[in-house]
Amino acid sequence: MVVITDEQARVVNRLLTAILLNEIYRVSDLEDAIIWLSPENRQILCPFDSLWSRNLAEEIVRLLRTPN
Repeated sequence: MVVITDEQARVVNRLLTAILLNEIYRVSDLEDAIIWLSPENRQILCPFDSLWSRNLAEEIVRLLRTPN
């Protein structure tokens, strides 16, 4: 199980959304996310649960379908 803090989850959410929508994102956020999600750093504070993942996926699909 991957576990990250609430703030880390928000960063990952913003980062994945920006990447999927081909928007600008900070390379430092990408570097941090890689470190947080690496096998040796999987014991932090807050569970990365399936509900959050599903909500993120639904939000990404909704944003992709919204005309700019």
